[in-house]
Amino acid sequence: MKKIKRILFYYHSLSILKKFLLAPLFGIILVLPFYNFIFLSMLDMKHSVNSVNSELIPLYEVSCDNILLLENIVSEIDSAVSSKEIEWIETSNRHAEKIRKNLNNHPNSNYKEDIQESIIAFDNYYETIEKVSKKIIKSNHFYHDIENDTKTLIQDYNKISMLLKNLKSKTKDDIEKNIDSIYKNTNFVLLKGTYIFFIWFFTSTLIIYLVYKDIKYRIKRIVEDSKEIARGDVDFEKRLCIVSYDELGQIVRSLNIFINKLHKKHEELLEAKKELDTLYITDRLTNVYNRVKIDEIIDIACKKKETFSVILIDIDHFKLVNDTHGHLIGDSILKEFATILKDAARDTDFIGRWGGEEFIVVCTQTSKEDAISLAEHLRTKIQDFDFTKVGKKTASFGVAVSRENDDAESIIDNADKALYRAKNGGRNGSVQDSVSASSNS
Repeated sequence: MKKIKRILFYYHSLSILKKFLLAPLFGIILVLPFYNFIFLSMLDMKHSVNSVNSELIPLYEVSCDNILLLENIVSEIDSAVSSKEIEWIETSNRHAEKIRKNLNNHPNSNYKEDIQESIIAFDNYYETIEKVSKKIIKSNHFYHDIENDTKTLIQDYNKISMLLKNLKSKTKDDIEKNIDSIYKNTNFVLLKGTYIFFIWFFTSTLIIYLVYKDIKYRIKRIVEDSKEIARGDVDFEKRLCIVSYDELGQIVRSLNIFINKLHKKHEELLEAKKELDTLYITDRLTNVYNRVKIDEIIDIACKKKETFSVILIDIDHFKLVNDTHGHLIGDSILKEFATILKDAARDTDFIGRWGGEEFIVVCTQTSKEDAISLAEHLRTKIQDFDFTKVGKKTASFGVAVSRENDDAESIIDNADKALYRAKNGGRNGSVQDSVSASSNS
């Protein structure tokens, strides 16, 4: 039993070429031409293995990473444009630099023309999206050439997206071709070897057959698992079993390393997605919901046909704060204002920043009496608070209650009209929209 284990250990420690050279020990002179063919085939297989390990797998991984980075750039710049924060555009630079670095890390690749074209296309796209995004923010979402610029931006995005996906597709196809080539070449060598050795030496035939079965099984496993990776169907809890130290064992180790990296990237992507989801619906300065999320909440409430209320809030004379104390103090006031609203509102209320110094509270399943009561409660809390540097501040409140045929636009318009009346009425007050007030009377 010990001798059998030692033989198996010795067998698994051999390279593919040496395993095939076991048979010629019994008839090397008679089958020398065949072994010359085997040697050349093994060199070709080794070249294919090295190509997969050193270029194709890293380039495929980089292609996947670049596609995710491109989507991150789009998401972050969308957030910047939605929030009208021009400084946020710069946060996408790290993703852009990572894409350039990924592409420039393969200067001698067989895909250098595709890579160079992708670099040029990405630089054009990123330059365009930066310029257009800044124009949109500065012009409050409209300027003369916005339609032409948007078409150019979409064309540039489609071009770089197509180039990155084509590069990913090419490397995936080449990985499959290389693995299939190894399988076909090995299968051809083994079949021919089995035939020749069966004629000349029964023992050699037996050895070749055993080697054939072993390698064919492992190559089939590698091919199947590699295709799963190429399709993206990776089980991150699964690792390939390494049973030898030959070239196939090297492929298995490389695939396991690749799966580990994919696992890590997958975890990072999930975390990044959570952060992006939060950024997408959250105002970065005040840490309350942004307009995108509030619009969604109001749309859902309207579709449910439930009674709900909207409170629009405007900080009185906020421009004077910025003009007197500067924008940093103004930002601090906005943060404190948002904190007061969150602390004083109910758990069922949704707090959001509507824009500038305006905030909004969406009160689900809330009558007009409760909404006015809540508005007065919030107004009192704000009135009694000592703000940083500026001391006491007040706010005006416009309250609107949903009606049967209301949509998001109409109820916001009603709340805005009520807010306008509150500001014209001396500020620091809560005013109900005229439609709801008349129906109440």
